[in-house]
Amino acid sequence: MLGRGRTDRLVARKSKRIPLIAANGIVILIPAAFFLAYKADAYAFDATFYAVQVLELVMGALNIALLGLNLVDGLRLTGRGAYTGLQSPNDR
Repeated sequence: MLGRGRTDRLVARKSKRIPLIAANGIVILIPAAFFLAYKADAYAFDATFYAVQVLELVMGALNIALLGLNLVDGLRLTGRGAYTGLQSPNDR
C-alpha cells in the first residue's frame, strides 16, 4: 500500500524507517513509560529513574526525527515537498 507499487528510493527509505519507529515505541518507549510511572508513584527518584528517563527522552526524540523524515519523504512522493535546502515556495 505504501507508494502504490512504487519502488523508488523514497518508498524504500520510508519502508525501512517504519519498522524502526514501531519497534522503538513498542520495545523501549512503552515499557519505559510504565516503569517511570511505577517509580514515580513510589516516589523512587533514584539514578535508575533518571537513566530510564534520559533513555526515553533520547529515543522519543529519535522517533520524532524519524517520523519527520517520513513526513518529508511522503510529501515528496505526493509532489508537495519539491522544495530543497533553504528554498522557500516564493523563491521558485
